[in-house]
Amino acid sequence: MIDVSHPFFDNNLSWLSYNYRLLLEAKDESVPVKERLRFLALYSHQIDEFFRVRIPMLSALQGVSSDILEKLNIYPEPLQEHILETVENQLTKFDDLLSSQVVPALHAQGVHLYFKDQIKAGHQEYIRKFFVDKVFRYVQPILLNGRKNSKITFFEPNHLYFVLRLERKGEPGEIWYAYVNIPTLQLGRFVELPDLDGVRYVAFLDDIVRSNLPMLFPGYEVLDCFAIRAERETELALDDEFPLALSQRIQRQLEKKNFIQPHQFFCEMGMPLEMREYLSVRLGILLSEFHERGRYLYYQDFQQFPVLTKKMEYSPQNALPHVELKAGESIFEIINKSDQLLHLPYHSIDPIVRFFNEAAVDPYVREIYVSLYKINANSFLVNSLISAARNGKRVVTFVELNAKFDIQENLQWARKMKEAGVKIVFSLPGLKVHAKIALIKRKVKKGWDRYAYLGTGGFYRLTSREFVDHALLTSHRELTNELELLFGYLITREEPKKYKYLPFNFLQVSQFNLTKKLIDLIDREISNQKSGLKASIVIKINQLHDQSLISKLYQAGRAGVEVRIIVSDSCCLIPELPTISDNITVYRLVDRYMENSRIFYFYNRGKEDIYLSSGDWTYRNFHRRIDVSYPILDDYLKSQLKQVLKNYLNDNQKSVRLDTYQNNIPVGENGPKVRAQEANYRLAERIEHRTPSLFQVPGLEVVDLAQNVS
Repeated sequence: MIDVSHPFFDNNLSWLSYNYRLLLEAKDESVPVKERLRFLALYSHQIDEFFRVRIPMLSALQGVSSDILEKLNIYPEPLQEHILETVENQLTKFDDLLSSQVVPALHAQGVHLYFKDQIKAGHQEYIRKFFVDKVFRYVQPILLNGRKNSKITFFEPNHLYFVLRLERKGEPGEIWYAYVNIPTLQLGRFVELPDLDGVRYVAFLDDIVRSNLPMLFPGYEVLDCFAIRAERETELALDDEFPLALSQRIQRQLEKKNFIQPHQFFCEMGMPLEMREYLSVRLGILLSEFHERGRYLYYQDFQQFPVLTKKMEYSPQNALPHVELKAGESIFEIINKSDQLLHLPYHSIDPIVRFFNEAAVDPYVREIYVSLYKINANSFLVNSLISAARNGKRVVTFVELNAKFDIQENLQWARKMKEAGVKIVFSLPGLKVHAKIALIKRKVKKGWDRYAYLGTGGFYRLTSREFVDHALLTSHRELTNELELLFGYLITREEPKKYKYLPFNFLQVSQFNLTKKLIDLIDREISNQKSGLKASIVIKINQLHDQSLISKLYQAGRAGVEVRIIVSDSCCLIPELPTISDNITVYRLVDRYMENSRIFYFYNRGKEDIYLSSGDWTYRNFHRRIDVSYPILDDYLKSQLKQVLKNYLNDNQKSVRLDTYQNNIPVGENGPKVRAQEANYRLAERIEHRTPSLFQVPGLEVVDLAQNVS
């Protein structure tokens, strides 16, 4: 039952609802089989992340006083029981989907994946030779007996191992335990084998190691062999979910009860209790911290599965050139004429590369400021910044040290930039800079020209072509001035007074004015609706958790404002609740590319305000991160984003509607088939020289973003 006195869907269960949507995509037979494997990999990643992040949080809350739990409206014990039951059902569906549908779909395309089946005689010698020539040098077989006074500390997180029960030959009854690593880091997870009878064959590296275990333990008979993996530990992110005073109370109560965060170990299904008990003692963990999975752990590696036929994946979609940002003309001159918007991954990132490369060599550019959430190896941006610093420009970068990412890689690139003369500013304590922003200052006769990059996604994703994002290039004076204020705050840690006292600036920043601005925008639609005018709100976002904003959207829905929400991930707003959210519809879209863009639309008496943002509507984004939201001021660009939103709302191929219980309900095909990502690619393809009529994609019946007429 839904608690209408506290109408917020549980974040954990919504996460699992999104996970199930990934399974539905993997089940779809119209999706190429390599892409179906990718969705299984994404599901595996999500469920492992769930156990790493959410299960420890629920375990911690079980040690918290009842008054706090009542305030949070969380009952962790029954909730965790319900969650584990839901996960178990999903994993059963995952295993059935993989073995009975996806693996046979591979076979139908002439690709045989050895999956729990006997390796054919024709491959036995090849596998033995491959093991000797390639694998043997990387494996480390370790006997555990004789180490009785020390705990096992060698299981590196997210690495695969086999745990074995052995018996020494000639000494029946004397049991030995051992383990051996599976060197997927060095060799990959999948091994292509020679063709047999015109069929391509692929084997898990696990099975190659498993079939050659006697070679690793001569003199022993292998009685049992089971895969095991330790999940990377994470700190409880109490401050990311709860107000500071409440999180401190929870932390104090946990310390009094000597709460120890549970470990997460995943083991192959069927591991005998005797073996788990032995490992429990040696690892210093509880039996409850073992979670059984299928024969092959860490299905995230399906991302690496080789493409052996053209039909296995989607036909390539070439990155499109941006007509207005064509080469040969200074990109700063183009931006001076008008704001420019790139729709990624449909557009090529070449204009963004040019933006920074030109800044690095332009003699009039004096200062460059960039926020880097994560740094990729061989990053074009880092190379441009290094060039700029060596050319005598003042370059300042804000580098996030986030444990979720590879801190060592960030530090390595930070050192290289610092050696070149780049000023490095590291994370603020307890505050992550999640904004995707850059500012270039150019000295001209009249003073300073400023140019900004404002993105919905990080620089580290620009080259991936897997994520849907939008990037704005602008020289708008007020917007760029305020962006300079924000960088000043990040560098000096001093709060700009303008953010504190002028909440209606062009740039909205979490920590300062973003929440109030969003509430004001929603209130304006409520006021318009009550005045008998059209009112409409469309929110496209990844995650919607923040209860204050959800409550405000409920208020808008009750007032008669039509609210439509497009989420790609989890959503704690409950749609279609009588008298609470009758006018609110929530869609979830999962398709070829991962949706990462955030777009906010408000009808505003026909003026139609549109904002892009780097952050979701979650407690951590509003209170523990620096995120930015910014208006699209150019009517031509606004019309592009209106069409983008219309395509999402019209999608009847990859969009589902979330009901009150977060079931993923197909929207049904009414009218022409519409697939938003394909339609948005065609939209990017048709953008030419500011011709709004080209936005209407032929064959699409688009809806009005403000449908309800008083």
